[in-house]
Amino acid sequence: MRAAELAWPGEPLRLVDRAVPDPGPGEVRVRVQACGVCGSDVFLQKGGFGDKVTWPVIPGHEAAGTIDALGEGVSDYATGDQVALYYITVPPGDPWAARGRPNISPFVTRMGVDVDGAFAEFVVRPVAALIRPPAHVPPEVLAVLTDAVATPLHGLKRVARLQAGETLVVLGVGGLGSNAVQLGRAMGARVIAVTRSEAKLALARRLGADETVAADDGDPVAAVKALTGGHGPDVVIQCVGSAAVDEQAIAMGGPGGRVVLIGSSLDPFRARAVDIFWRELSVMGSRGFVPDDIRDAIDLYLDGTLRVDHLVDNVRPLAEANEALEDLKAGRGFRTVLTT
Repeated sequence: MRAAELAWPGEPLRLVDRAVPDPGPGEVRVRVQACGVCGSDVFLQKGGFGDKVTWPVIPGHEAAGTIDALGEGVSDYATGDQVALYYITVPPGDPWAARGRPNISPFVTRMGVDVDGAFAEFVVRPVAALIRPPAHVPPEVLAVLTDAVATPLHGLKRVARLQAGETLVVLGVGGLGSNAVQLGRAMGARVIAVTRSEAKLALARRLGADETVAADDGDPVAAVKALTGGHGPDVVIQCVGSAAVDEQAIAMGGPGGRVVLIGSSLDPFRARAVDIFWRELSVMGSRGFVPDDIRDAIDLYLDGTLRVDHLVDNVRPLAEANEALEDLKAGRGFRTVLTT
């Protein structure tokens, strides 16, 4: 099979031929139809996952396809079934998974990081990592729902616990933040979007933002506070991989507010304890998503709540995986989707 593998951090992807993998007991082989290219793939290429990676590795964790072969003991699925893929597995009896939080287990095995991912024609996954949509979804759409939508959904619904009538600030209107805008609107919040480019500000308004703030036009913290009675919002979701924007998120959170950090940065940021406890501010991390977030994202797409055309307007063949990573680094579009 064809695959795009990363031999070592800092190197470009290389197109290789690999043996088609066989599913083991309790596993299926999936013929990959589409795989989104995500900031985590760039993070992997930069060496952000450290010594946890066995090189070379095939990236790709935002994927959808059809079942091509069944391993021993698999009876709930059939060849040809459409599935979305959850990128995490955990050992049997994992205590974090038992509490509904497999994404934060110290024992996770991540597709596209710890084991080969979906920048390939085929990938093997255990049945626990499969999500079958209730109706057909275009493969490119199903792929991006598994991460680009499920990640901000997890941050807003399960971490921040955003409530109708609250004010939400979205920092960064990219592949994650654009969907945080429309999810916040769907959850009944007043949404303020903060980003740099006028094109992204315009998109945020089309996706339901009530107000927008140009991040490069003066002080975004002051601008947000001016829109929130001088006090700050109830929830801030920070979708930019920037320590400076992390600091802005904490600075603009309102009394009793929740600041959710999603954008990945290796750089430290500064915060004063007094600025947090005087406001009883909660600063929380949101790591990926859980399978129910994917199911929720699929349902919201199928019922017409979500639009994803901005996520699937840049589709490339697998052979152009390096160009897809460069698209992301250069900010060309919100997502690039690889197809086989």
